[in-house]
Amino acid sequence: MASMDAPIVGTYRTVRFRAGPVDAIASDVDLLIVGMPVLSATSRIDPGACALDAALSGTLSQLRAGGLFDGRFGETMILSSPPPPVRCRSLMIVGMGEIDDLDAERLGRLAAVAMRAALRLDSCSIACLLRLLDPAATKVAQRAAARAMMAGVLTALDAYLSPGPTPGRFAGLNWTFDQPDSAADVLGTIIAQWPAAPR
Repeated sequence: MASMDAPIVGTYRTVRFRAGPVDAIASDVDLLIVGMPVLSATSRIDPGACALDAALSGTLSQLRAGGLFDGRFGETMILSSPPPPVRCRSLMIVGMGEIDDLDAERLGRLAAVAMRAALRLDSCSIACLLRLLDPAATKVAQRAAARAMMAGVLTALDAYLSPGPTPGRFAGLNWTFDQPDSAADVLGTIIAQWPAAPR
């Protein structure tokens, strides 16, 4: 599914938030955000990141093997204009650190890092594949992670944009979370209850 086809779960400061499956290869967006853990956790990389690595002829693996991207928590790297078949204009890799330390609170911090980067890049369409990497994660854990990530991006928006009207260049910004249906409603609830700034 293209990320712009995902249902809208809410709007905040003119940013439309969506939730649904994101195809890491086919999503035609300005910025695709994918998480990568430390090198020792290679066997637990997100399927979307694995698909991207294969489509990019092992570029992500080479960056890690060469020490150019270690996957440390909060580390970022942006690859501009990745070649076909990848359709995003830019790819942002976010270091997730040690998988065993990854929880909802840390995912929220990573989502805030990603939103700040997207705003600096003036991206209008963003697909975010950050999520828990434990295949056995419960629905409760997935919902807690979704809640923390939405709070993280809203906090980043409020910190980046001054109070008052949102600058015109951010009007119409679309952000899609790759989230299961069991967690999508949490995103809209956080937006509806967010008190920090006017819509």
